[in-house]
Amino acid sequence: MLILVVTISGLAGFLYFQSKAKPSDKSEPNKVELKDKEKLIIGTDATFPPMEDLDENGNYVGYDIELGQRIAEKMNLTPEFVNTQWDNIFTSLENKEIDIIISSVTITDERKEKFLFSDSYLNAGQVIVTRKAETNIKTTADLKGKKIAVQKGTTNEQQALQFTESQNVINFDDFVGATNALLSGEADAIFSDLTGAKGIITQNPELKIASEPFTSDFYGIVFRKEDGALKDQVNEVLNNLRQQGVLVFLKQKWLE
Repeated sequence: MLILVVTISGLAGFLYFQSKAKPSDKSEPNKVELKDKEKLIIGTDATFPPMEDLDENGNYVGYDIELGQRIAEKMNLTPEFVNTQWDNIFTSLENKEIDIIISSVTITDERKEKFLFSDSYLNAGQVIVTRKAETNIKTTADLKGKKIAVQKGTTNEQQALQFTESQNVINFDDFVGATNALLSGEADAIFSDLTGAKGIITQNPELKIASEPFTSDFYGIVFRKEDGALKDQVNEVLNNLRQQGVLVFLKQKWLE
């Protein structure tokens, strides 16, 4: 009888040890899935300086580009940017052609229904941009009956529909088309996040920022719904960059 008790006791101890040494699958963290295990493939619409753009040599430049580079480096990955038209950028993410989106994407409740977002990394409100000679547009109240050029599918388009008639909101595939419409006189104004507006007027000195910001817009990095582990990892890196003062440095370098 004594031997039996000892044997059962020993078996119980063995099983307990095994249960501690080999945790259940439920306690294991989700793995980070990347298209290429050595790269972080980043989708961006490189038509929005100073956030994302191509220089004269075809190199990616801008706040978001440098942010993506620093995030990838912290993750011991090589950043690879894929220039993707805004209309297709979220579909590219869903189709796993890219790992994440860093492209001045405003965090909205509507987008959060379909995608995950990182912690916000920049607050950029929308402003009105007009030609320098324009003196009658200073606030959104002055836009009724005016033609506003926007990039379709953006929060700029949503805002424009609130301040002028729908037929006066002119949609373009990118900010370049919207800016050209303003320069040519086809449009009276464009809406842009403050970050983009600074880039637009730098490249087009005949334009000006005509208003104070009339919204608060927070930019975030976009992930597929199933990529929570990747989001958590990027958030950890973002927090580290924030604590090191890198986000302040990037804002000063590209936006001030």
